[in-house]
Amino acid sequence: MSGLHTRARVLGHQGDLHGVELTLAPWAAYRLFGSPLGELADVLTDPADVLGRRARDLTAALEAAPGWAGRFAALDETLLRWAADVAPSREPSPAVLRAWELLNRTSGTVPVRELAARCGWSPRHLENRFREQIGLTPKRLARILRLNRAIRQLTAGGRPADVAAGCGFYDQSHLSREFTDLTGMPPGRFLATRKEASAWLAG
Repeated sequence: MSGLHTRARVLGHQGDLHGVELTLAPWAAYRLFGSPLGELADVLTDPADVLGRRARDLTAALEAAPGWAGRFAALDETLLRWAADVAPSREPSPAVLRAWELLNRTSGTVPVRELAARCGWSPRHLENRFREQIGLTPKRLARILRLNRAIRQLTAGGRPADVAAGCGFYDQSHLSREFTDLTGMPPGRFLATRKEASAWLAG
């Protein structure tokens, strides 16, 4: 189990790997799991460390299910049961949800002060609630969203200088620094590696 990451993480295994991967919006994970998501940011941990018996029971149900259809049905049933048991105190803040939606819709280009003003909160209070319910501060999340938008545009053939200007970076050098900081490699090498991986998966 992991929260949002501000650094690239490479995972490996020795041979075939079979499993079920579940990806949730951070606020949905906060609601279901009952843990401050700031504790899961930039880490990778055993689900049992966070969910305890619930994780072990889910693992056992997935192992016992007959085939993939049965496993997905068991996962759906478990998530619905967990959602029904959520206490009102675990509901994410409506203001956090609005800020999350606005950051996503604008690919992280809304200034934090403007975001806080729209929520009726101070920037510090917004940061604290975001760290609890999303896992990262709005500023750190915005960096990831801007870079994701840049990756999509560069993959589609956009010119680096144009992409940098359109995605909220000061210039192409700023884009390159953010790329290296967040992915561990400069834009050219990142895109070449992704292209190689796509070709390998295509067979």
